[in-house]
Amino acid sequence: MKKLLILGFFGIIPLSILLAVLYVFDPFQLYHKPFLRKTIFNSNMHYQAAGIINNYPFDSIILGSSILTNTSSNEATQKLGGQWVNLSVSGGGIRERVDILRYAIKKQKIKKVIFSLELGWLNESEKTNRYAYLYDDNPLNDFKTYIDESFIACLFISKICLKGEETLDRPSQWISQPWVKQLLGGFDSWLNNSNRPDIEKILGQIMQSQPTKPQIQKFPNALLDIIKNNPQIEFYLLIPPFSRLYYKLNDFSMEAIYDLLSLKLPNVKVYGFDNTDIPDDLSHYIDLVHYDESVNSFMLQSIKANTHIITLENINHYFKEMRKRIENYDIEPLRERIIKSGVLKR
Repeated sequence: MKKLLILGFFGIIPLSILLAVLYVFDPFQLYHKPFLRKTIFNSNMHYQAAGIINNYPFDSIILGSSILTNTSSNEATQKLGGQWVNLSVSGGGIRERVDILRYAIKKQKIKKVIFSLELGWLNESEKTNRYAYLYDDNPLNDFKTYIDESFIACLFISKICLKGEETLDRPSQWISQPWVKQLLGGFDSWLNNSNRPDIEKILGQIMQSQPTKPQIQKFPNALLDIIKNNPQIEFYLLIPPFSRLYYKLNDFSMEAIYDLLSLKLPNVKVYGFDNTDIPDDLSHYIDLVHYDESVNSFMLQSIKANTHIITLENINHYFKEMRKRIENYDIEPLRERIIKSGVLKR
């Protein structure tokens, strides 16, 4: 017994020191702003969003999936007023983004919210949000984020964790990555990068051209409750312009948007861009849905100018025009170019 007590005593001391040092280092700034090191915002917004909410002042949020991560919060501040921050989460589903939004409203005095509504992705199918512990009322359990060998390694090789943006303009942006430039520019860029599994999959879909049938979706109740319970907040809900090719290969439903507009909520505006020429131009896209930053700027300008708004009065016309443009999108030339290139025969 005495031997066990001695081992336990000498084990606790190093563990206590380790936890203390991790608290001071605090890579995601969950507890405090950085000191004794440079301020860096990690691109992993699953964890980083909580730290930003806890320690930095703002009154407006951009909160989307990877579709909105390249939106400049500085540009939003300039065009829309207020103090914006981009908390968009790559791979972030509705449930996680709603948790982030609810927590931000609790911690900050939020005035405006930009939230993306991706047609076909509007669901609350995630049974749990694995990051929900960051947004409860217990700050102590946030520390389990750091009980991981990779963060312990940070204490010895800090650059492992201290990678990211030095400003809050768009901390989870991916547009500046070298591989992105290789994919932008049009369909030829995709053919030239057909060795990538994601691009190869798209080319295969084009050759098969069997559109998936849409699931009837309802507007997420959790998000709707937040909108209803916070009439003082202006919500700008964006239907991001997926490429026309995406909708040629994947059908969609409009029921969720119609249900929302039917409620006639005064603090909500819905914006859609599928009746513009943007989705026809593949030079904007790195795949079927992810576009370059010029599209993000276009959407901010639309909010500023009060254009491209979908209302209960024009929703039928909007989706009729969208379907017409999808039907008129000729996919055959793309098939011919794939066949001519021979990339799928390798």
